[in-house]
Amino acid sequence: MIGLTFLAIGLLWLAFSVFVGRKLPRWLGIRNPAGKWAVTVAAVAVLLIGPFVDEIVGMRQFERLCKERAVVWVGPGAEKVTAAKKAATKQEDLSGYWIPIHSRKVVYLDAASGIPFLGYETLSTKGGRIARVALLGGEHSCRPPNPNAMNYLNIDKLLEEGKTK
Repeated sequence: MIGLTFLAIGLLWLAFSVFVGRKLPRWLGIRNPAGKWAVTVAAVAVLLIGPFVDEIVGMRQFERLCKERAVVWVGPGAEKVTAAKKAATKQEDLSGYWIPIHSRKVVYLDAASGIPFLGYETLSTKGGRIARVALLGGEHSCRPPNPNAMNYLNIDKLLEEGKTK
């Protein structure tokens, strides 16, 4: 049923775009046939692509940001940590992007000294205006794949040790 609703909305938007595209040259007083055709094509293209520009540009920005920030930071002396705890971090909204992007840093602390020894960043977004509705509450996210540093340090065991101390 949701698919039919989106199909109906899409067809209505297509009909509206064609209607405005055909009427716009007359409203602007363009008499030249080539000018009418150019304005019609441009108006239909803008109306069909316009609502998705934030999604197209914003998701490219999100993918680039994921490539740049999906890295693991390992501090000096990380191999000497015997017990760990996860630091409390809060979500940060990143500005300067076409779509809302949220960042959350994940930091592991040495349970004994409280010094950070491992960290990475997760990014998430619900997409552009149209995608937020289409995803029905879902979101895109990225983080480093299960990094070798976390496997090497056996972070799960360190966290267990940190709970017992």
